[in-house]
Amino acid sequence: MNKHVKSGIVLMVAALLLCTLVPAMAAAPESLPSADGIVASEAAEMQFTVVSVGVVERPADPAMMDGSAGMTRSTREVVLEDKDGNKKTITLGKEVKNFDQIKKGDIVTIALKSQVAVFIGKMGLVPGAGQSKMVFSAPKGMKPGALEVEKQFITLTITNLDADKKEVTVRMPDNSIKKINTPNLNFAAVKVGDEVIVGVMNETSIQVTAPQ
Repeated sequence: MNKHVKSGIVLMVAALLLCTLVPAMAAAPESLPSADGIVASEAAEMQFTVVSVGVVERPADPAMMDGSAGMTRSTREVVLEDKDGNKKTITLGKEVKNFDQIKKGDIVTIALKSQVAVFIGKMGLVPGAGQSKMVFSAPKGMKPGALEVEKQFITLTITNLDADKKEVTVRMPDNSIKKINTPNLNFAAVKVGDEVIVGVMNETSIQVTAPQ
């Protein structure tokens, strides 16, 4: 993916989270045991510098951009710049209660993590399908920050076991076959027909810090 396109996508994610996240926490499952295998694990981090921040008067109607008199509206805007000099303007709503703590020169760090884990024959894990989400934001008076953790899970059935290759074969919801590497699995304790719980965790964090 083009780095500028990727930067734009991450910035849109940042804008969405910073504008909408409020202190809240949804019900989440208990901590999961160690995974028997990992299908995929990815992480990315990007940093931006605040080059300007403030309240800007904008015409309420784009047609007034010609300078004619009319209604205006105030918007809270932050201009971010990445390490390549690309700039992006983000409008922050009133939901961002710590807007006044953002200063020119602050560093905005956006971290994205995604992991798909496999749990086989784990007692206490409820089979089926579902999801949970936890959302946090920084307390009032601190630099803005947000954390969103979303977990989803689905139950599949083992169709084949290969202890030599440390592989478990399962049938996906679309009836396709998937071989999963499970180096931590005790193959003597499972059999064809046992259930496999596949958990997907996506974590997005945004942190605004003062420059060192």
